[in-house]
Amino acid sequence: MKTLHTPLALLTLASIACSPSASLATSLWQPNSRALIADRRAAALGDIVTIIIVQHSATSHKATHKAEKELEVGGGPGAGLLQFFPNLSVSTERATEGSGASTQSTSLVDRISGVVAAVTPEGNLQIEASRNLKLNADELTLTLTGLVRPDDIRPDNTVLSTQIADCQIEWSGSGPIPGKQRPGLISTILSILW
Repeated sequence: MKTLHTPLALLTLASIACSPSASLATSLWQPNSRALIADRRAAALGDIVTIIIVQHSATSHKATHKAEKELEVGGGPGAGLLQFFPNLSVSTERATEGSGASTQSTSLVDRISGVVAAVTPEGNLQIEASRNLKLNADELTLTLTGLVRPDDIRPDNTVLSTQIADCQIEWSGSGPIPGKQRPGLISTILSILW
């Protein structure tokens, strides 16, 4: 009985060793597999990147002026035919003073996903992002473009808007609410006249 099992076992092992599936074993890592230690960050044309918009700006401007002007003119009595003019003198003073101040503060915090539209010869990424939001009859559009260094993209594939060169952010809207924020016709005419 022992002699029967040994040739059967050898025959089984030989058939496994000679089969095509055993000799062409494949790796667990495929060309499109993610590496265990590498980050999946945007780096090529068409890759998606998330932009965290954190923009704060504040401006203020103050101006003052003060001006004083005096004028004194005088003349004696006329002579000859002009004797009927008495002593004349005119004196005037004028002073103006004014001041003005303006302050503006803007804050925009948002998160938007965009795509790599181009890769520059230096390796920087030209990114573009756009989002349209419609709320009832209002339509809001957020658009962002700029250049990003691949080193500034975080491991979670996000980049801060403060790290985007040539950053252009436009937030615009149309509809009833943005329309109400514009000055009326009379206010516009008065601001042109004064």
